Amino acid sequence: MKISNNQVDSFIANGAKAVEAALVYGPDVGLVRERAKTLAKNIVSDLNDPFNVSTLSGSTILEDPAMLSDHLNALSMTSDKRLVLVSDASDRIADIVESSLSLGNLAAFLILKAGDLKPRSKLRSLAETSNSIAALACYSDDNQSIARLIDDIFSFDKIGCDREARSYLEQNLGNDRGISRSELKKLAIFAGPNGQLGLEDIATLIGDNTTITLSDIAFSATDGSAAETDRYLSRCVSEDIPSIAILRAVSNHLLRLQLTVKKIANGEPPNQAVNALRPPVFFKTRDRFIRQLNRWRDRQISKGLSLLITAEQECKKAGSPDLAICGRTLHQIAALARQGYRR
Repeated sequence: MKISNNQVDSFIANGAKAVEAALVYGPDVGLVRERAKTLAKNIVSDLNDPFNVSTLSGSTILEDPAMLSDHLNALSMTSDKRLVLVSDASDRIADIVESSLSLGNLAAFLILKAGDLKPRSKLRSLAETSNSIAALACYSDDNQSIARLIDDIFSFDKIGCDREARSYLEQNLGNDRGISRSELKKLAIFAGPNGQLGLEDIATLIGDNTTITLSDIAFSATDGSAAETDRYLSRCVSEDIPSIAILRAVSNHLLRLQLTVKKIANGEPPNQAVNALRPPVFFKTRDRFIRQLNRWRDRQISKGLSLLITAEQECKKAGSPDLAICGRTLHQIAALARQGYRR
């Protein structure tokens, strides 16, 4: 069964009692890890207990398909329910999972951890259509979930930050829950109990975060720098940032340029138009942003946005070469930016 995002937390908190297994998957590796661990702790009290917890991998199951069924049906020596954790689950073990669960008499709860499974994925389809398996998708945090995460961590030590700093933090935490949580804890330690964080504190302390990389690649492409764009694209790949997240980062940057360009065209002073943007332009990139206003015109921006929308649609198709599509589109954006230099 498919668990909607607004029901996931309560589903996990109740120990997923209505099902026998859960598939936790998605591009946000940190959130997959966090949700799987939280669910696991609600099934068994001690995750290090070898009598109650079995840890397998997708490759191990492929080598010995009977192993999964054996572990699912092994009786617990100390509690009512055992736990079987499977990492690196993929479509290759979908038939084995289905067969093992169909045998019944299960003495354990099964948690499958997987990466970003496409809608046509066999394993994802099995979970979404089965009454005994829950499918929990883990996508990048949206503004609301990021805000909740900040509140959860900062409220513990009563840490505050002004509106501008908070806005910057919400927009610049990464697309990985684990990284975001780690960055927030780092900020909390820096601030200390009852501490106060300013914009410069936050920008300095999370300067190497994933979303900073996305900001770098957005600025590089819209500056027209092919070499710099390639360098940051390689960094995005090394940080496992999805192609769609990269395309959306560039789209958001162009939309901010478009909004500002239109205000200036209507007679608003450039500094005033830039100051009105929310979230505010980071002070270290403000001059760079203003220079781009002299390079990009509304027609150029509209063409760039059209290229990015088309690229995202292509990336969502099953079997598409996401990275190649993304790279090609970024260079098309950079070419549009270079046209601005020649005017």
